[in-house]
Amino acid sequence: MNRDVSRLSSITSELQKTSTSLRMVSIKQTFQRMCRLVRDLSRDAGKQVGVVTEGEDTEIDKNMVEEIYNPLVHMVRNAVDHGIDSAVERIKAGKPEKGMVQLKAFHRGGNIVIEISDDGKGLNKDGILKKAIEKKLIDNSHDLSDQDIYKLIFLPGFSTAAKITKISGRGVGMDVVKQAVEKMRGKIEIDSVINKGSTFALSFPLTMAIIGGMIVRVGNERYIIPTTAIRQLLRPLEESYNIIIGKSETINVMGNLLPLIRLYKIFGIEADHENPWEAIVVVVEGENRSKCLLVDEILGEEEVVIKSLGESFKNTKGVSGGAILGDGYVGLILDPEGLFELSEV
Repeated sequence: MNRDVSRLSSITSELQKTSTSLRMVSIKQTFQRMCRLVRDLSRDAGKQVGVVTEGEDTEIDKNMVEEIYNPLVHMVRNAVDHGIDSAVERIKAGKPEKGMVQLKAFHRGGNIVIEISDDGKGLNKDGILKKAIEKKLIDNSHDLSDQDIYKLIFLPGFSTAAKITKISGRGVGMDVVKQAVEKMRGKIEIDSVINKGSTFALSFPLTMAIIGGMIVRVGNERYIIPTTAIRQLLRPLEESYNIIIGKSETINVMGNLLPLIRLYKIFGIEADHENPWEAIVVVVEGENRSKCLLVDEILGEEEVVIKSLGESFKNTKGVSGGAILGDGYVGLILDPEGLFELSEV
């Protein structure tokens, strides 16, 4: 009987993988279309622009392919037209005459990340601020971080371009790109250095895929942490627990004080343990940082199919989907970066 159940479970798992694989495609074809676009645009702009790709085998849901196409087209247009400087400007700046655009895709936690980078002129923070003030989008009393300034380009009607070109001046602003990305529960991060270039990172939850996850228990609830986001598991010593006045609780992990996130507080449930030294800490990585998640028990690892939570929960931070576990329980798939943001509110 046990052998039959085990075989049935194995067959079910294989069928699950097969059905999921039919919905998953590599991003290679999309990248190839973008490469052709870069070549066409560079010719029209009279610039020498090369293009390189990385992570072409990264898989995404078929339903996402067409959804991400238009945002990517607009980002690539902007990279070639506004990002890459002219040959004369590049030579003056000590750069190769030929500019480069890079397209990169990879999985991080429960998300797919697509980066569009160029080695051009970078974003002019002063120019962005000046234009935003001129258009009365902000006033000059704002104390904005670099990231806040960069994100002003996503405001409706915003443009720092001195002239409209046939390449990127098509009536579609970056605000439309932002709306399209957010419609897929995604977000955009920007990294830019003057005269070095810019990187726009588009991050989306995986709407339908099999991922490896660690199943954890907090109170009576099960949660799934993507194994790609897990850095370390530990039961901390009492002396490694610290409270930084005015900031947060931390755990000393190999000499680094990492913020502690109590999942039971985030989700409003009761936990078995409140003292970190009596519970288990999972060190997880977000975009550029790590934090500690406090859980009651590690139940094991499992490959799970990510399922959408539907319209009612599509904007729920900290959660990228749900899954039915092998024992029939339902678990929420955690989004580390979303949890980090929730813990900082």
